[in-house]
Amino acid sequence: MQLPPLQSQTPEFRAFWVDAFNPGFKTPQEVTKLIADAKLANANAIVAQVRRRGDAFYTSAIEPRTIDPNVPPGFDPLQDLIDKAHTEGIEVHAWMVTLPVVSGKKLPAGHVWQTHGPNAPGRDNWAMLTSSGEAQGYLDPGHPDALDYTVSVYLDLLKRYDVDGVQLDYVRYGGPNWGYNPTSIARFNQQSGRTGKPAPNDPAWMQWRREQVTNLVRKLYVEALAIKPRVKVTAATIAWGDGPANDVGWYKTQPYREVLQDWRAWLEEGIIDMAMPMTYQREYKRSQKQAYDRWIEYAKDHQYNRQIAIGPGNYLNYIEDTLDQIRRAEAPSARGNRVAGTVLYSYASSNLYANIELRSGASSRDLPRQPWKYVPQSNDVFYNALSHPAEYVDGATGKTVATVPVWAMPVAIPDMPWKSRPRAGAIAGNLQQCDRSCDGASLTLHPIGGISEVRQLRADGTGWFGAIELSPGSYQLKVDGSQIQQTVNVVAGEVIKVNFASL
Repeated sequence: MQLPPLQSQTPEFRAFWVDAFNPGFKTPQEVTKLIADAKLANANAIVAQVRRRGDAFYTSAIEPRTIDPNVPPGFDPLQDLIDKAHTEGIEVHAWMVTLPVVSGKKLPAGHVWQTHGPNAPGRDNWAMLTSSGEAQGYLDPGHPDALDYTVSVYLDLLKRYDVDGVQLDYVRYGGPNWGYNPTSIARFNQQSGRTGKPAPNDPAWMQWRREQVTNLVRKLYVEALAIKPRVKVTAATIAWGDGPANDVGWYKTQPYREVLQDWRAWLEEGIIDMAMPMTYQREYKRSQKQAYDRWIEYAKDHQYNRQIAIGPGNYLNYIEDTLDQIRRAEAPSARGNRVAGTVLYSYASSNLYANIELRSGASSRDLPRQPWKYVPQSNDVFYNALSHPAEYVDGATGKTVATVPVWAMPVAIPDMPWKSRPRAGAIAGNLQQCDRSCDGASLTLHPIGGISEVRQLRADGTGWFGAIELSPGSYQLKVDGSQIQQTVNVVAGEVIKVNFASL
């Protein structure tokens, strides 16, 4: 959709993450208030959690409707949100929890865990297991059927709804000792020529699992591009611990080493349009403040012709501290680079006081400043403080705090020229009627004529392969180690579909 133009100021992405575990968009009244709050704050996007744990807060052909009792029968939260947000010029991004599909014991009828959980036989078991064999409620991206199912859930939503974007959340492993689905282990061993169960810290096994997550992201991006070329594919990415000081430092970070999520590589390849690193750091703790600043500095300088929006954890911070974090996120790096904007977690728990107020049995002693006085702040105070000069009483000191707004005027959302004015094309294909030899098969894309780039591609567990950011022109696509090849004509702004015969 084409959003109405805003006044001429520097474009900036300004959003709230709106989770589905709290009130936010579950009724028509909540949606109306959400839009009003976003307008009050001068936000221009809403990232709403419409897939919580394998359930749908929308109409899905694949997954069951949520059994959340707060959603009225027959009400479509996503459609109502789209209708009301677009009327006000606000983007809607469908936030979907990707690999975790279980939360609690009660599951709606038709839930994926009932047919493909850890008790399913053989290849029907899609569950991600730990090295000790425990299932934690995740699907395993190393299982080809689990991966394709997950991608299909996203694509189904894109076919049905006029969203501006879809967001991958929890697109990662739970830790270095996760990912031991029997099918995943068998695939790794087949491709590496090994036997047995690899150790969690085995470098080859760690890298193989990173590649499974990356392939899920790549497959979604390419197939989404074929359905809706302008839709934005974003990811809520891990930013735990200390941020990297340089490129080498990236490989020591928690996202890369612990949960096997190489989101920097996704930006570099271009298979996400925007990363939203979840920089949930407490401003009042010196070590966390320093970690936050390292993450945002690194992010500003590592966008690779894509975009990053910093994700402060306002629920962990006092209002004035969150405003300071936003201000620093929006400032240029030492090299002069800026991120696209900020996205705040969360709409429901907008500041530290409000968050503690919601916790059962919480008292003033739970506050980190050990205050003698406790004055809870409503979420409305925070929304207003984002866009207007404001005052509130500090619960730690009893003093009045004056704040300076960070989103004082409405602004447009930054353009993504690779989406709005594409100069490159993409391909997607399948090695058809494959046996096990197709899994991990290597392909080479050779340019014909004046194009200089040569691409190496790898088929996934179903024989699928894809590549983006290809210069327009003719290429020879060859399956390595075989006589199978085909000429492919790449067109800017299009995904060219390629199908090969069996190997």
